[in-house]
Amino acid sequence: MATNHDLATSPADEHVDVAVVGAGLAGLTAAATAARQGDRVAVLSHGPPGGRAHTTERDGYRFNQGPHALYTGGAGMAVLRELGIEPTGGPPSTGEGRLLVDGELRQLPASAASLASSRWLSLRSRGQLATVLGRLGKWDLEELGHRSGADWLDDLGLRPDADAVLRTLARVTTYADDMASISADVVVGQLRQPNVRYLDGGWQQLVDALSGGLQPRTARATGLSRDGQGWLVTTDAGGVGAVRASAVVLAAGSPAACRALLPTDPGWGELGPASTAACLDLGLRRAPEPPIIFGADEPLYLSTHCPPADLAPAGGAVVQVMRYGARSAELDRPALHELARRAGITDDDVATQRFLAGMVTCSAVATPARGGLAGRPGMAATGAEGVYLAGDWVGPVGHLADASLASGRAAGAAAADLASRAQALAPILHSSSFELLSQSAASLNRPGAVQASGMATSLMKDQA
Repeated sequence: MATNHDLATSPADEHVDVAVVGAGLAGLTAAATAARQGDRVAVLSHGPPGGRAHTTERDGYRFNQGPHALYTGGAGMAVLRELGIEPTGGPPSTGEGRLLVDGELRQLPASAASLASSRWLSLRSRGQLATVLGRLGKWDLEELGHRSGADWLDDLGLRPDADAVLRTLARVTTYADDMASISADVVVGQLRQPNVRYLDGGWQQLVDALSGGLQPRTARATGLSRDGQGWLVTTDAGGVGAVRASAVVLAAGSPAACRALLPTDPGWGELGPASTAACLDLGLRRAPEPPIIFGADEPLYLSTHCPPADLAPAGGAVVQVMRYGARSAELDRPALHELARRAGITDDDVATQRFLAGMVTCSAVATPARGGLAGRPGMAATGAEGVYLAGDWVGPVGHLADASLASGRAAGAAAADLASRAQALAPILHSSSFELLSQSAASLNRPGAVQASGMATSLMKDQA
């Protein structure tokens, strides 16, 4: 936890209405929401804006930090549209996808039509899958929050081939392999969202749109303490100084990073584990066939993100390969290259590539022990009035980027509301301070006058 003796100020301290710690999707959304209300906003980031949504360019190819897909019907899209952002891109070619089953590539049953024509599945298995997928909207997500994804899948009693397909789809939509840890409301909620979009220019498109005119300061926040009626955020930027704000949004990434900045333990208890992935980004000279392979035997993923999205030079392609649940570079890198070979990708096809050994896909998954999404820390669960949380592990709405965007919007709106109330109260507080100072000056000849004058002066400093 941050302690008061760690918090030093400088003459260069910045005064704003809302300070946001972290410039990932959650932090930028909070900042954009507050700025739209007319607030002065400062964003602190120790890395490039965007965090895991940052896009890197290599030789004309644009790589996200592993596979990224925006759910077009999710809470995140609603937040973006509210902010006037309409992302461009295209859907994946799931109709041409393949499922790796028992070492063989089979047709991926990604729609009702492809399910009906998947002859490698028995008629009974196809019927079971059709029934489950058709009932997804009827399950009570609140009740499922207290069950694990594994329990829900087991209780369906599907035939082995149908079970393998559904577990694969659950992995792909949640970006998680450990179904015993994640709550079933997340699994079912994600399976309900079939439509995704790969974004032109990568997710940097969202980062740039959310940033707008904001210029994040490159500084790592080191502490948070009370400062009169507001808060003081100190940084490691030396002479740059601290930030004074009426309200603060902590969007520093992981629960541990946010907890470390709070002045007292927020009492969250044990949260869910992080989900991870090993990722291989490939910039190719041509698009592969098949464009998509999902692993049923192993938690593997391969998808061509360009085309449909604009991520490569003319005629080129960007393919994202991933293993859900990172192990080690020695184990995962060869497995990902082997999956790329299954898609017909040769060394001559590869113009550039990048391997990420241990990407975090979710900072803390919702767990059945906490009641699923409803049991995640709320955006105001900081134990500090005027300090709010945002991130992919915060609030009862959404998973992955949907949670980041939804909690960022909620935290930014709450911070802006508090800052507005602080602005409205400021003239009253200053007026009271001047009145107290005048009364003190008028009573200098009475006993205790020196003490009263000192108290008034101190109060004036606190309100400044």
